[in-house]
Parts: sequence; C-alpha cells; structure tokens
Amino acid sequence: MKNKDLLNISEKYGNPLYVYDAEKIASQFQRLTKAFKTVKQVKLNYAAKALSNISILRLMNSLGSGLDTVSIQEVQLGLLAGFKPENIIFTPNGVSLEEIEEASALGVRINIDNLSILEQFGNKHPDIPVCIRINPHVMAGGNSNISVGHIDSKFGISIHQIPHLLRIVELTQMKINGIHMHTGSDILDIEVFLYASEILFETAKNFKALDFIDFGSG
Repeated sequence: MKNKDLLNISEKYGNPLYVYDAEKIASQFQRLTKAFKTVKQVKLNYAAKALSNISILRLMNSLGSGLDTVSIQEVQLGLLAGFKPENIIFTPNGVSLEEIEEASALGVRINIDNLSILEQFGNKHPDIPVCIRINPHVMAGGNSNISVGHIDSKFGISIHQIPHLLRIVELTQMKINGIHMHTGSDILDIEVFLYASEILFETAKNFKALDFIDFGSG
C-alpha cells in the first residue's frame, strides 16, 4: 500500500481513518500456515481481542483461521462474521458460570481457567467437553504487562494445582477435550516458549481423551 493510496482514501473518507491491508494480513497468515506445514493436524486461531473489526474477522474466516475469544460479545461477533461454532474457542478470565454456559449454548469450544468454575461447570454439565487453561509458571513476554504465565499471574490454573484439578475431573466425570496455555506476547526467546511447551505436554499426559493441545500465542 503506497502513500498516494492512503492519501486518496483519506480524501475520500475523511480523517481520522484506520486502513488495514488485507493482502498483507493474508500473506502473514499464509506465512504462519506454511511454517507448520509438516504438522499433520494444526489449526491457527486469530485472537479477536487484537482487532474485532467485523471485516477483519470475515477476512480471517475466509483464510481458514479459527477464532480465539475472551468475551461473550466476541463470540457473538465471530458467529456474525461467519465462523462455525466449532472453530471458535472461548478463553475468558474470571467470568461467571452463567457466561460460560451462555457461550457453551452457542456451540463454541469452552476453555476454563480456574478450579471453582471448573467444578461448578462439571457438576452441572459433565457431558459438555471443556478445555483447561493451565498456568505453567513461566515468565515470558516483551514486558511484565504482557507476561501472563508467571507464578503471580491471575490467568490459568497453576500447575501446582494439577492434583486438585484431576480430583475435580474424577469426581464430576466431566470430559476434558483440550489443554491450553498462554505465557505472554512479544516472546523473542524461543527457548522460553519451548520450555513452556514441555510443561504443557507433560500436563497433557494426565488426560487420555484430548482432541487438541492449544499453545496460545506469543
């Protein structure tokens, strides 16, 4: 996209104006897709919180992306943009059981990040599969504000609480279909990400019927 194009657009629509380059977005998505071409089963999910403009959501859907959402409103936007429910994962933090149930009723994948809600949901809906968000206790990210996998983070169930987690699953007989983590954003050290991934794989061994492992982003 050249300067003259932006000037012409601003003259036509006025200022301030946000312009997004669909070709660049598509090329970056294809670049990521090609990076994982040797993986037999992989699904890339776009995070709606990055930019929830419905035209962008429709573009990502057309490219074959899934959608990561953190609120019921983002779930609704994703469905409106054309994403199939099974291609949307709901990854909230600290929301009520009612909001989890509302998202579940829409048919999207559910990701639960704390023991209390996990137990409540399991007791009421043991037949609805859920993903579990763990906290691997790994400090990673461009700065402390975007590092969300360390020991003091509010995000996810601590790996030290795995025995308690497994007890809840056993007592409720709920179905766990996925394991998720998100350590932070702007991670430039690949070794940190690999270390966190090893923790995720070790945690996954506790569950015998997983459909997917979700590495978050960063």
